[in-house]
Parts: sequence; C-alpha cells; structure tokens
Amino acid sequence: MASLPSSQYQLLPAEVSDAAVIHELDTLAFGAEELAQIVFDGHNPASNSLRLEQIRNSLQDPAVTYTKVMVDGKHVAQAQWVLNLDPDWHLKGEPEEKKKARMENAANPEAYGEFFGWLYGVRKRRMGGQKHLLLASLVTHPEYQGRGIGSLLLKEGLAVADKHNIPAWLEASAAGYPLYKKFGFEDVEIFDMDLTKYGGKTVARSVAMVRQPQGKSD
Repeated sequence: MASLPSSQYQLLPAEVSDAAVIHELDTLAFGAEELAQIVFDGHNPASNSLRLEQIRNSLQDPAVTYTKVMVDGKHVAQAQWVLNLDPDWHLKGEPEEKKKARMENAANPEAYGEFFGWLYGVRKRRMGGQKHLLLASLVTHPEYQGRGIGSLLLKEGLAVADKHNIPAWLEASAAGYPLYKKFGFEDVEIFDMDLTKYGGKTVARSVAMVRQPQGKSD
C-alpha cells in the first residue's frame, strides 16, 4: 500500500478530549490479536472506565507525549512516549490499588497478571536506573496500516531520544517487530506466552527491544 503524501496528514499533540478516541483505536487495532482477546474485555464497563482514566492521566502527565495523526480530519493513529529523565523512574509508579483494580476487571486476571508482570518487570530489570525514552504504545487504524504512518510517528519520537542522547525502549508484538527492527531496535528479551493455558490456540510472542542513541539532534 502506498505511503500517504505529506499534505494529507497532520501530526498533532493529543488532548484530554481525545481520550475516548484513543481508547477506541487501541481496542480496534489490537482487538484481532488473541492475546488482547484473552487479557482484555472491550465490553466490560468497569475495565473500560479504568482504562479511560489511565489514558486521561497520561495525557496530563508532563513526562508523557501523546501524538495523534489526522488524515482528512480523522484520527487514524497515535503514539504514546514517556520521557524518563530521572534514573530512579522505576522506584515510582501508580498506586497498587489502581493496578489491582485493572487486573481484577480484566477478561482473565491470571493472564493479565502474567503478561503485565513480564512487561513491567522487564522494563525495571533492564532499564531501571537509566534515563530513556519509552514507546508505550503505537497504534494505527487497520485501514491506514502500511502507509508509512507508523514510521512517521517513530521518526518524531526517536528524534527526541537522540536529542537527549538516551536509549529508546519498547515491547514489540509480532506485528510491530519488523518496523522496529528497521529503525534500529535490537532484541533484549523474548517472552512467549502460552495462551492455550487460558483457552486460546496460540503462543503470543513479545520482544523487549532497545535502540541506542544515534547522535544529538540540533
């Protein structure tokens, strides 16, 4: 699929008023993955409410940058970056009761605990004590995938990492992995989650990846 001409898209800061659209796009883009179907429940009002609250809080966090891509007035993609310039970032975090509430309202709390236990654990083990830029999420509407929008969002974010001369970190799904390799991310840790334990049919692979800084930008 051809890339979009630059005149057709806009990269803009997302606002708190975009929280519902961000949540909808997250659900749409990941909803086809068996991991998401098992871990999350897009029809659970309590779970959706907690996720919306989390997104709104992120949009008001000065360390977080949410960028949205607009095409002909339509919100078609987004990226969430977290700039951790405090090496002790891993010693902080949201209250445990909020984490517990999200897990209890997950479609499968045990699967939720296994997946996010690995995800948050590997971040702390590998990047704890280091300044870095975290790509927490990058999502493109299925109808607009393969048009270069993900690359556009990556370039913008990685320029920030290079400006600060710090590594960039992410956890990739199988779908996003090739794009991240293209942009210089290297494998750090592989996590294969056996979904058959939870009634699924596949093994979902996630890969923790890091990209070293590539020079300061002006």
